[in-house]
Amino acid sequence: MNKTIRLTLALAVVMLAVSSCKTKQKIAEIPAGANIEATTPKTTPKTTVTTPPVTYNDDKVVTNGDKAVTNEVKEPEVTRNENFSLVDGDKDALTYKYYVVVGSFTKQTNAKGLQTSLINEGNKAIIVINEKSMYRVLISSFNDYNLAHARIREISNRFPDAWVLVQK
Repeated sequence: MNKTIRLTLALAVVMLAVSSCKTKQKIAEIPAGANIEATTPKTTPKTTVTTPPVTYNDDKVVTNGDKAVTNEVKEPEVTRNENFSLVDGDKDALTYKYYVVVGSFTKQTNAKGLQTSLINEGNKAIIVINEKSMYRVLISSFNDYNLAHARIREISNRFPDAWVLVQK
């Protein structure tokens, strides 16, 4: 009889322990390497800004008069001044003043992979290296700051962290 009581008590303790450890919530599994930030919707408030509408034609800015335009307020775009030199690509691209950076890497092979992908898509991507040995992949070059920012807006879905680089 003593063994039966002990066995029943031990079984009750085990069942209590097993049943109390289960969670009632479902846990979503995230696949390895998933970009959580990219799937999180970003909401921004809308404001009304009075600026002339701008159209771009052959690297020239053309305004169409003063009209009220409703724009979404976006996160501030980054602009950096750095000394850099050409690693791979068309040397004539370095004659411009503003460059749109879509990738920064510590390894040249990673930068080369992105450059090859961009070139296969029809872009004229180049790779430069700065004084801190960071390889920058540049997708576009401009002499007008506003055109560089317009290009960033065009590619913001694919490259949300794109920024403008200015040669020191």
